[in-house]
Amino acid sequence: MDNLHQILERAGLNKREAALYLALLKMGPSSILSIAKKAEMKRPTAYLVIDELAKKGLVAEVPKEKKKKYVALSPERLADALEDRAMVLKRALPELLSFYRGQTDRPHVQIFESKEGMLNVYREITHDKSIKEILAYVDPASVPKEFNENWELFVELFSKRSVRGRELVTKRSAEHFYIKKVNRLPNHETRYAPEEIKFFSDTVIYGNKAAIFSFKKSFAMIIESEDAVQSLKSLFELAWRSAGER
Repeated sequence: MDNLHQILERAGLNKREAALYLALLKMGPSSILSIAKKAEMKRPTAYLVIDELAKKGLVAEVPKEKKKKYVALSPERLADALEDRAMVLKRALPELLSFYRGQTDRPHVQIFESKEGMLNVYREITHDKSIKEILAYVDPASVPKEFNENWELFVELFSKRSVRGRELVTKRSAEHFYIKKVNRLPNHETRYAPEEIKFFSDTVIYGNKAAIFSFKKSFAMIIESEDAVQSLKSLFELAWRSAGER
């Protein structure tokens, strides 16, 4: 689990704000000198950080004290602020999405490198609520085991949502655990390519996008183009008709 400093940073505080706020939570009402010492920062810096935290509603000056002291306010305020920001974003989301979708008339290509980047593409695909059907060319037996999360994501997608799945796979993958699982589902269908056909990457077609995964070169590429993806869908349909059910 992340430590408290990292959690506070992920919640919107910078490194210095997280350190000072956490120090003050532990200390209770304290002078600026004590706070700066506990947070391991210079006193002028501590003043600046306290001002920022006060603006965020997380620190206040203790009233009626001869020597100026500060106190940390409840971290629930931070949670409330996050909820408020999320609500504001949700209200603006339809308009923001209209701008984003307006770009889809022109081809858009994204490249994600590294294992984590590739897994994030799988996560994006399987969490896209607009998807109605998944088409894929893949050889599960050739996918490295460090990408096994991918299979669980797709099993969950087909199991819990009314998304239709059609996948072309190599015959040697017929006994792969993923294929065995999805073949039990009513909304998923698998067909097998002839023996001489090999797939050297995982290609997933969804909506007006296609994601191509190269495991040897460690990258994933998303192509967003209605014309290009429609052509890939047509090629898929041709291959699907000629493929066998086992």
